[in-house]
Amino acid sequence: MKKILIYLLCISAVLAGCDRKSDLNIDGKSTDQRLSEALATYQNKLADAPYGWILTETTAGSAMNGGVSVTAPRAVFSYYMKFDKNFKVSMISDFSPPTSTTFNTSSYSIKATQRPTLVFDTYSYVHLPCDPDPSVSNSPLGGGFGWGTDFEFAFADNISAAELGDTIHLSGNLNNAKAILVKATQEEQTIFTTTGFGAYNTFNKILTYFKRVTGGAEAFEMTPGIGGRSVNIKSPSNRQLVNVACQFTARSIRFETPVTIAGQSISSLDDLVWNGGTISAKINGTAAANIAPALSPIAPEPGIALAFYNEGFDNPWLAGPGFHVNGVDDAYNILKLTYPGGNYLAFVFYPGLVNGGGGRFFDVLSPFFTGLTDTGYPYLFSGGVAFTRVASGRLVFVMLDGGDGVVNPPGLLATNTIFDTGKVAPPYGSSSQGFYIVRKENGTSYDMVTAGDALGWMTWAHP
Repeated sequence: MKKILIYLLCISAVLAGCDRKSDLNIDGKSTDQRLSEALATYQNKLADAPYGWILTETTAGSAMNGGVSVTAPRAVFSYYMKFDKNFKVSMISDFSPPTSTTFNTSSYSIKATQRPTLVFDTYSYVHLPCDPDPSVSNSPLGGGFGWGTDFEFAFADNISAAELGDTIHLSGNLNNAKAILVKATQEEQTIFTTTGFGAYNTFNKILTYFKRVTGGAEAFEMTPGIGGRSVNIKSPSNRQLVNVACQFTARSIRFETPVTIAGQSISSLDDLVWNGGTISAKINGTAAANIAPALSPIAPEPGIALAFYNEGFDNPWLAGPGFHVNGVDDAYNILKLTYPGGNYLAFVFYPGLVNGGGGRFFDVLSPFFTGLTDTGYPYLFSGGVAFTRVASGRLVFVMLDGGDGVVNPPGLLATNTIFDTGKVAPPYGSSSQGFYIVRKENGTSYDMVTAGDALGWMTWAHP
């Protein structure tokens, strides 16, 4: 009986081996051969598109670093790409004005991980919002996280490579960012190769913080969301801020979700044309509209400047980057400030920290460095102390010392001048215009906007 059992087990093992061999060989091809052919089909699908692809990536609202996940603002990044069969891809992006018109060429690959995956495997525009250095990514999350975007994407359509159509869905392997590849038309290719991301470039020619849109049911205001990858919208009848991610295309700004203004649903601003100071557009592709710079908020929040100032007494305000000026993030490279023995942490606004004697207290507006043996404010008494007041709903600083040109770096001197004048460039006038304080979409961080010209702003949050 024991011999029979052993004999049956041996037969079962042989049959099982035959089954496995049958599974591995279909139409005379091994698993490796079939996999290699499938990956080649994916590549051919990308490379054979005669006019390239438009890739739109939307973050999932989180970012990973070393197994740690943090909440991140939702953001949309757009790319025009042309793949070739030599595993090269050229692209432009709406990441920044330079990347929106200058093509970058890098390499890509199609690999088999858990699922067939498109990998941008040398540094490209796709990597910029992923970069852990916030001075590169412009991420509001600090060092290590980027925006929660990806540069390795699994094909997510659950169909074979041969069945893929003109729209391909992708899913990021690290941050689960969602991306869509849409085959470009000949007209779109012509626009992208001649004028780049035209809508992005046109919209960003207006350098003021406040952009006023007229022509629809009611005028409304567009201001930058956290990190500048979304927009915040207000109108006189709807003072409740609405944050919406937006996608830039060759000619349009498309809102991820429609925004209702005075009963009118707005999903896009189309056919943007620069008119030497303002922008003509069409709301939802039909109604004529105008986008113009504005120097003040359309619906200011009452008492916000004083509330912002008072809140800093109990918990100081921190800003990682310095001022955004004339379209340039961290225009004076505050993020890269150095000091012997210390590491830059943040710019600090700390009301009432400095005792001036006689019952008078002054406010700190200065970079803070870790690793120093003193207070960490090496520039405190060389331009870093201010007297602050609220006037006409604005926060006005009087810097008690403009700073020593020998002691202070040029970027810090320029920053102190903005604080002192409420403008980014002369003529400054006899008194400071101060700053508008604008609450951001998360309700806990704020933009401080130059009231004299609305061309400079800095974002503050609590540690």
